[in-house]
Amino acid sequence: MKYAWLMVAVCTAMVAMAFGVIGTVAVFLEPLAAEFGWPRADVSAAYSVATVGTGLGGIAMGYFADRVPVRRVALLGALVPGIGLVLLSALQTTRELYVLYALMGLAGVGAIMAPLNSLASLWLARNPGLAIGIVSAGGAAGQGLVPYFARYVIVTEGWRQAYLTLGFLFVGVMLPLALLLRDAPRAVSAASTRDSNGKSRVKLLALLSVAAALCCICMGTPLVHVVTLGSDRGLAGRDAAGLLAVLMIAGMAGRVVFGRIADRAGSLQTYITASAGQTALAFLFPYATSGAQLYVLSALFGLVFSGVMTSFLTCAREYAPAGRTGLSLGVVMLFGWLGMAVGAWQGGLFYDLCGDYFVSFANASLAGVLNLLVLTMLYRLIAPAAQRYAARSAGA
Repeated sequence: MKYAWLMVAVCTAMVAMAFGVIGTVAVFLEPLAAEFGWPRADVSAAYSVATVGTGLGGIAMGYFADRVPVRRVALLGALVPGIGLVLLSALQTTRELYVLYALMGLAGVGAIMAPLNSLASLWLARNPGLAIGIVSAGGAAGQGLVPYFARYVIVTEGWRQAYLTLGFLFVGVMLPLALLLRDAPRAVSAASTRDSNGKSRVKLLALLSVAAALCCICMGTPLVHVVTLGSDRGLAGRDAAGLLAVLMIAGMAGRVVFGRIADRAGSLQTYITASAGQTALAFLFPYATSGAQLYVLSALFGLVFSGVMTSFLTCAREYAPAGRTGLSLGVVMLFGWLGMAVGAWQGGLFYDLCGDYFVSFANASLAGVLNLLVLTMLYRLIAPAAQRYAARSAGA
């Protein structure tokens, strides 16, 4: 059992670094736009490219992680992002920006996210929600602390030195961690593609994938644009970056708490609750008129968006056919990353078109409403089976 917790800890640290790499776009957005004269939509599109690459890479890497030692996959994820960050220190064109972030996502972060969430849930098979919640909490920490560190280096040394420093730090931390990883012992069971209600697991995963895309559109807009929103409201550089740090630190607690709730109350019910909170809070961000209000909203949003992340991953694990956990998580995460890409991109686009963030965040909230409708459909498919199981248990 102690070794299982060690593996969860290693997965958590590696996911933290990987999530942090993607989150750096938020703090490099302003200096890159200022130096090269690029529109914010063009710079924030790097986040979109990275998330799509991570999603596609997650399917391939999740597939391989189900079949080969996970350490081999993780070693790729330890090397590629670090090299990409070093190369970004010599950036000159948007094409280079997109290609490097795409490669970091496809062959780097994609080799970390789905495989290591799957690995952690397999090591803690009795509490998969808690395992995924802890690993996701690491992602929240990394997505807040790594960009905060990058912002500090940008302010003191410039953005090129910040990319270079991050690259060497990434490789130095990730390689030793990847070498510690071991595959979890797996119970032998026959692969199944249908649940107890006779509904195809493929159908459940398809609906879950659509829901993940929509909820991540809602999620992606605040995550990428909250720092620049804070700057527009008059916050200084480090104070603006602190919004993202607060959001992610709150998310650390939220992911563990929601993971535990998912193990007890049900993954889908937890997902619906967290999604409702995220949808309401996303709409409120542009209406904040002070730094204090933005910090409160960031903390609350961090709590509920983290529950969304944990819940749809535990749902994906629950609906996955036997022996296909990594692949199933990879597919659902791809749609989540696509949603993050759209959310980040549309946030910058409508800012450029309108000169403020009101429409951008309203669009994010609308996607959240659509997500809740899809989750209602999914619940209606699953609820009859759950009711029959409860009735049988009571009769017994």
